[in-house]
Amino acid sequence: MHGFFLNNTKVKKIAYIAILLLNCQFIFAQNFDAQIKELNALGKAIISSTTNEEKHVANSKFESTLKELLSNNASFEYSFDSLKSISILKAHQLKIYNWTIPLQDGSFEYFAFLQFKNSKNEIHIQQLIDKSESIKTPESKTLTAKNWYGALYYKIIYNKKIGSNTYTLLGWDGNNKLTNKKIIESVSIADNGIIKFGLPIFKTKKKVKRRVIFEYSENAVMSVKYHPEMEKIIFDFLVPSSSKLKGVWEYYGPALNRFDAFNLDKGKWLYEEDTKIELDRNIKDNMWVDPTK
Repeated sequence: MHGFFLNNTKVKKIAYIAILLLNCQFIFAQNFDAQIKELNALGKAIISSTTNEEKHVANSKFESTLKELLSNNASFEYSFDSLKSISILKAHQLKIYNWTIPLQDGSFEYFAFLQFKNSKNEIHIQQLIDKSESIKTPESKTLTAKNWYGALYYKIIYNKKIGSNTYTLLGWDGNNKLTNKKIIESVSIADNGIIKFGLPIFKTKKKVKRRVIFEYSENAVMSVKYHPEMEKIIFDFLVPSSSKLKGVWEYYGPALNRFDAFNLDKGKWLYEEDTKIELDRNIKDNMWVDPTK
């Protein structure tokens, strides 16, 4: 009989805890709704404001509001489907909140928070500081959260073959009025929270790169996509509109019938020229870009 009452008490406690957690989740959702509404208004101001000063004022408020929201651990599992003007990506133990300010001169500034779990399931937050303009020869540099080559990421690739705490990122940079960039980046997050961008894992014929940067015409569209079933990052091969314009990036665009790739092999991304994808109609159709558009 004593055991019955003990078990019954445990059941009541478990039920009470479950109800309490549900109530907490409801409160968190309510708090998120208010913050999301504020963030959406600020995000709109960042895009639509007519001066850089107004954009930066709105962005400062956006940063502080988002940081406060992310300090709530419940945010790691929250989808934020209604949050606009920001890219949110998640893979394995990493979540990236990423956005940009379009400036009046046609350039962009990038902002991001990394939210990640360590081996103890503790959640940490790290703000990234865009220092792109001052980073020379970025393809050979190891960078940190405070010295970040800013971009707007659209894909996180996680594969244990590269490392249990290592991620490959695909990103876009609006650069300026003449050119855009696509970026293949790597980031590792140690259990103590130390973040490093730019691992030497991109092997080309001539050298090993820490990140790969493609620059091309503002009027062109370049595709850089990950195909998990092939474990390849497949991308357009860029060429100038004339052989006389070699190295003048505003005249570069995709070749119509050639795609190159980075193929995952022994924990590295190996450069593969003229990758054979013509046998896979779906991949070829997805990569091809109509030059008239």
